[in-house]
Amino acid sequence: MEGTNYSIQDRPVPYCMFTDPQLGRIGISEKEAKEKKLNYKVAVLPMSNVARGIETNETLGLMKAIVDADSKKILGAAILASEGGEIMSVLQMAMEGGITYDRIRYCVFAHPTYSESLNNLFMKIDSEL
Repeated sequence: MEGTNYSIQDRPVPYCMFTDPQLGRIGISEKEAKEKKLNYKVAVLPMSNVARGIETNETLGLMKAIVDADSKKILGAAILASEGGEIMSVLQMAMEGGITYDRIRYCVFAHPTYSESLNNLFMKIDSEL
C-alpha cells in the first residue's frame, strides 16, 4: 500500500460476523487475558440497558470489554448487538490511538446512538470495585 510495509504485527485485527445480532470482535478475549496472567478487568453491559437498543427494539445481546487494570488500556472487546461491528470499530480506533477506557467513559457522544452506550459499559468497571 503506497510503498509502505504495513503488517498486522502488534495491531488489533477486527472481525465481524453478520448474524442477527451482529458480532464485532477486536483484541483479546477474557480467556486469553487469563491465560496470559494479565492484571485485567471486565465490563459487561446487556443491550437491554442501552438507550438506542431500547428505542429501536433491538435489545438482544451484550457488550463486553477487557481492560488492563493498571494502564487502563482497552485490550479487547466483543459486541454482540445490532450494529455490533460499528460499535466495535469505535473501540478499535480507541485501541489504535491509545485512548483509555476511563477517557471513553466520560466522552460526550451524540444521543441516542449505540456508541453512547460505551459510557455505561465502562462505568461498569468502577461499579465492580
